[in-house]
Amino acid sequence: MADTKREKISHEAPLIKCFGEVIKSDARFGIKININIGNDSASCSDVEYLSNNDEYLIIEAKSHESKDAYNTRHKIFGQLLKEHGKNSPSRTEHSSSIALGVLIPKDKTSSGKSNTKKSGYDFYRDGYSDIPAIMFSGFGELAKVKYVFLCSVKDKTVDVYTWAGFHRGEEPIYFVPSSA
Repeated sequence: MADTKREKISHEAPLIKCFGEVIKSDARFGIKININIGNDSASCSDVEYLSNNDEYLIIEAKSHESKDAYNTRHKIFGQLLKEHGKNSPSRTEHSSSIALGVLIPKDKTSSGKSNTKKSGYDFYRDGYSDIPAIMFSGFGELAKVKYVFLCSVKDKTVDVYTWAGFHRGEEPIYFVPSSA
């Protein structure tokens, strides 16, 4: 099968678009070299780029805006593992600086299609709270998951957490404000 890109026509699309716009010029997490923002393929994740701090970020997006919201909590683990099977010249070139991440919404649901009314932060944190901390952080180490990005489409901001810090309810390690 050919490596044809398909545009995200899902609940993640507005989230991914907003993330790309907010993060693009940030000094640390901004986009130095854009590989992919919003197209999914056999060789790219939802968001993939070389950041201004020279990390090669591979980010999978999930949203709680659908009727399938509760399953998105679990699907993300499989999708992160699948990223290790994807190959591209960019990934090969930057293999020593690869860091995986998850992009989730910060805002409450607004589509009317979700089976939750919680904010993205509360929805995903609550869903992961039953996973023992050692298992959650162990998965992050095994799969090289370094960050959780919480993007507010409403406020046009991004909070950056460490993978384990998100699970523990720690404060974000970094904040990208609206550029507007």
